[in-house]
Amino acid sequence: MWSQFWTDFNDLPEWRFTEMPPWQILRHFGRPLMDHWESLRAEWLWQRRPKEFLGDDTIGYVLLVAISILLLLVPVIGIFLDAAWLLSSFLLIALDVVRNVRWRRDYEASLCRLVRTMRSQESI
Repeated sequence: MWSQFWTDFNDLPEWRFTEMPPWQILRHFGRPLMDHWESLRAEWLWQRRPKEFLGDDTIGYVLLVAISILLLLVPVIGIFLDAAWLLSSFLLIALDVVRNVRWRRDYEASLCRLVRTMRSQESI
């Protein structure tokens, strides 16, 4: 389990598709005929896209640093509290990265299956 987590954490992001909904990707192909079930699967995976723990913007990260600085102001045990806070924050960020990589891998596999089932409307 830990080796899979570490492998996914260090995975290089070489994606074939941009991170956009399947209907926008299919619009670039000229709205071809495709397998209905593969289309539903791609849309379902898009709806299951993981949310980031600290949010999409920098407010979450600024809050993380601010709390870390404030914990250092606590006498005697502030350093230990700060170390625990930073370790747990690092683990949450690592978990967030791994969740996103695993979702993206499944989503791209679904899009590849969807593209394989496409047929142009002229061929029918």
